[in-house]
Amino acid sequence: MFTFHSHAETITLVGEDSWYPYSAVKEGQNRGFAVDVIKAAYAAVKIDVKFISTPYSRCLMLVQSGQELGCFDSLKDVKLESDFIFHKEAIFKASVGIYARTDSPQSRLNKINVLELHKYVIGVTHGYTYGTAFEKDSRIVREPAPNDLSNLRKLILGRSDYSLIYTRVADYLTSTHPDEFKGAIQQVGILVEDYLYVSFSKLRPESARYANALDQGLRLIRANGVYAAIERKWARPEP
Repeated sequence: MFTFHSHAETITLVGEDSWYPYSAVKEGQNRGFAVDVIKAAYAAVKIDVKFISTPYSRCLMLVQSGQELGCFDSLKDVKLESDFIFHKEAIFKASVGIYARTDSPQSRLNKINVLELHKYVIGVTHGYTYGTAFEKDSRIVREPAPNDLSNLRKLILGRSDYSLIYTRVADYLTSTHPDEFKGAIQQVGILVEDYLYVSFSKLRPESARYANALDQGLRLIRANGVYAAIERKWARPEP
């Protein structure tokens, strides 16, 4: 359990509402690995963080338009890097898995990669980005869904040939919806393994300062063991 003391300076960041175990609303509060890391990093430099939650596409819109300071968790890829300010120290590293229905021909293709995806219909989550190679490939037919759960359900229904889901999120959804997904889907490849960040607004003059403060805080909590303790806490996410 981590306790963060109140400080005079407070900022507000927007976290995704349904991306557990990284960031989601649970029992009316923002919870997740990324939430704890960001909170601890800013606490290390005497800044409190308040969180609000929205779907990821709205999170980006609020920040890009300057209505909010920062949105998490974002890939620093070709689609986002020109529109937002990014800090240097990543919050965490994660893998986007490529998933197929167990009973489909696609499940028999091992270690499929981004270069082969244009041959199929690919399930994606609205507003997410999936790395520069995927975003730049206009040949890929995308089947968007409002969230990862819906993305996997479309896969089961045959609306897509493959679904792109972060592996830890897929593991969580499989464990919480076993009747739908257990034994019905399987990972057949990794699209990308990359670092995730807070994307800060280019229209807010304070963005650069708080991006730098986050970098400083992340370096501190990695050095003093707090980051490792948060990793241990979330190694087996609570339901």
